[in-house]
Amino acid sequence: MELVETITFQKLLDFTAEYKASDLHLTVANPPILRIDDKLKFLNDYPLLTSGFIEKAVFSFLDDQQKEILTQEREIVITHTFRKGMRFRINIYYQKGFLSASFRFIPETIKDIKDLGLPSVVENFIKLKKGLVVISGPFNSGKSTTLFSLIDRINKTRDKRIITLEKPIEYTLVNDKSIIEQREVGRDTRSFRTGLEFVDQEDIDVVAVSEIEQEEIISKLFKVVEAGRLVFSMMNVDSAVKCLEELINFFPPDKQNLARIIVADNLAGIVSQRLLPKIGGGRVLAVEILIVTPAVKTVIREGRLHQINNILQTSQAEGMISLDRFLIELVKKELITPQAALEEAMDPLSLKTLMARY
Repeated sequence: MELVETITFQKLLDFTAEYKASDLHLTVANPPILRIDDKLKFLNDYPLLTSGFIEKAVFSFLDDQQKEILTQEREIVITHTFRKGMRFRINIYYQKGFLSASFRFIPETIKDIKDLGLPSVVENFIKLKKGLVVISGPFNSGKSTTLFSLIDRINKTRDKRIITLEKPIEYTLVNDKSIIEQREVGRDTRSFRTGLEFVDQEDIDVVAVSEIEQEEIISKLFKVVEAGRLVFSMMNVDSAVKCLEELINFFPPDKQNLARIIVADNLAGIVSQRLLPKIGGGRVLAVEILIVTPAVKTVIREGRLHQINNILQTSQAEGMISLDRFLIELVKKELITPQAALEEAMDPLSLKTLMARY
């Protein structure tokens, strides 16, 4: 890259961090675009981006292997640290024949559970000896941040051997009381499947898997749990019920009964979350927490998943939290507006009635 282009690219990365933007988007014939508090901000003071500028910017940090993958596959997802405090998850792809890139900022430090706004009950999950804990939510809901906050808490408080399987590695973890080994799929292990096969034969206590893709992976994941490990993973669904449905539906129809038994016996809990606009700027976390109690196990085994929402609403004493109850608390604390709560509610009419009492 020429000096002027290099300076321009570095300034865009600096602006992303300075404005606390979650993303920077570079697309031909558009100005640079930031996503701030889930809203797009066009940097109209910059000239429209050219294909030459984007290509030079992208190829300035890709290594030879990554360039080859991009050329062959026409897309690649990587993480890259430009300098201290400037680490990004980067999606590079072609559209209309031109190269585009999206940069997601990764904070240098992993926030603590409390700082994220997670309820204290989630700490019970990290104390388990075995079981599957799923962090679910739509895209851009902070799942990775929550997952690695939990893993980092284990690292700081428990004497365990931890393995992560990620694609790509986002947060870089450092050994504390635990030993942490991070493996990137495609670089350190061929696939999630082969990575889980390795885990199944090793002296490992805790496993974190960045995504669940298919029945084969789910089956191996549950085998790892059945062998006595604590496993954390993520899913792109927006409620505990949908997460359960997805876990079961990964299996073919003729294995659905068995799938319900496997899920009921091995799932420990679900943290379903989303990020909402915060009054005064920024975003705030809203969650629902499902703990797999004996009653929940029975409901899952018998396929009565429609009863899960009722259990969430009536099992506060057992540590469960329904999304609508959490939204009410956020409104009471004046962290979000009533309208924002109603837009996210599972039962808007019921939530409106409950909010009227406060």
